Amino acid sequence: MPYNPQAEYDNGFRGVYYDADAAERLTQLILSHGQAPDAASACRQYGLSGSGEGKLSMPFRIIETVFPGSLPASAQDRGDCVAHSTRTAVLGSLACEIASGKPDEVTGEIEGPPNVSEAGRLDGVLSTEAIYWWRGHGGDGWTCDHAAEVCMSQSGMWLRKDYPELGIDLTRYSGSLAGKWGRSNPPAEIKAVGQDHLVRTTTRARSFEEVRDLLHNGYCISSCGGESFSATRDANGVSSRTRGGWAHAMAYLGVDDREETHRMYGGPLVYVQNSWGPRWGSGGRQVHGTDVEIPLGGFWARWADIKNRYAIAFSGLDGWPPQKFDRWFPEGLF
Repeated sequence: MPYNPQAEYDNGFRGVYYDADAAERLTQLILSHGQAPDAASACRQYGLSGSGEGKLSMPFRIIETVFPGSLPASAQDRGDCVAHSTRTAVLGSLACEIASGKPDEVTGEIEGPPNVSEAGRLDGVLSTEAIYWWRGHGGDGWTCDHAAEVCMSQSGMWLRKDYPELGIDLTRYSGSLAGKWGRSNPPAEIKAVGQDHLVRTTTRARSFEEVRDLLHNGYCISSCGGESFSATRDANGVSSRTRGGWAHAMAYLGVDDREETHRMYGGPLVYVQNSWGPRWGSGGRQVHGTDVEIPLGGFWARWADIKNRYAIAFSGLDGWPPQKFDRWFPEGLF
């Protein structure tokens, strides 16, 4: 039978779990880079605090502009949701870095989109398998902290393309290829490729304000938690939390802190991108008060329903500088 991710998670599969040692390793790694492991400090240090207040911020629009068709990518067909959520968050931060037009701190160049085939772009641009190879065990399920750690130090981010010199084709997602290694780390030649494309830094976001201000500046987020949601969205693309739960990772790619949204839903919303493919989810997709549609396979969640999730933001920059996207969306709506 084909793999049915929702059925697996509904039946109690643990795609995510917490590991205190992994959390501490990530903290120490971030500190070693001279950055703040907590988003409150990072937002204060870089002047992001309050920047997204009262605003509708949609980094998923940037992703769809820089990498058309890349969301939601293929549905996971094993318990590798953490790798999918991590990839999607990094993809969002990468797209926003490109859209901001800022020169790279290391190369001094204004970077454009990486060169991938249409097939690679339509399957998420970046590989999930190359992240998952470093999970450290032979089964499925992982932690958000460990995934962030390996993206900063080991796996890096691989493009969805063929690597003939390694005998590995990552152009299209493969759950069976994702299961390669795991119990033992990949060989040196695999690590060598990743070292050229490491994530610069990450930080843990705990409050809505931190999540909001990071997303407003184009720093996207991978989250791990136990909440489950209806597959049926309301007219504005909002899904309600359901009974039971999924031990599952999902990415945050947008935030709605407008006053009218607070009135309608009792508080702010966060856009959540699932990893169960374009066929998951039905109902409305139009963002209230706009002509924008959310991507397939995702939904808006009430902050009150996700406030306890474990959230990690990703930056391809040296820290968390403010970013503007006016050259892409001059109307100010992104």
